[in-house]
Amino acid sequence: MPRLFFALWPDEVTRKQIDYVARQFKNQNIKPVKKSNLHITLEFLGEVSAEDQEVLIKKVTKLQLEPFDIEFTKVGWWRKPQILWIGTMHIPKELTRLVKSIKKCVKKQGLKIDKREYQPHVTIARKVKEVVIPNKALHISWHVNSFVLVVSNTKENGAEYQVLKEWFLEG
Repeated sequence: MPRLFFALWPDEVTRKQIDYVARQFKNQNIKPVKKSNLHITLEFLGEVSAEDQEVLIKKVTKLQLEPFDIEFTKVGWWRKPQILWIGTMHIPKELTRLVKSIKKCVKKQGLKIDKREYQPHVTIARKVKEVVIPNKALHISWHVNSFVLVVSNTKENGAEYQVLKEWFLEG
């Protein structure tokens, strides 16, 4: 069964800006996440049957939500999962609504949802044992007008993500 997740998928301009930030840490011997894999996870589903996937797509297609802007203003590091990330100081209310709506669809389908507090972020490097984060200003603005369903394919050189379906936020 495929491993799936819902995500915000950056446009090429935003993707390049995020990748640029990640590459600033190369001198600390940190390997950035592949530019093509950069995203914000909305809800991780894990392994999902074809039947559940089909029904879930139908449920999510009925959602009517507004586009929004997200401002990345900070770089952070979580020691235990060893993740270097960029995030926001302000979570847009439209993003919160989107996540809650997706979780509701997932739960109604009988699939497990992540019960942790939602912390939107883009993972820019993994397996980061130690890092010094410079005290530099960060400002990346991303206009979010869609979200996607993604399949995670495990390859020899790490995961490769493929967008299966995209939904536009039209309000």
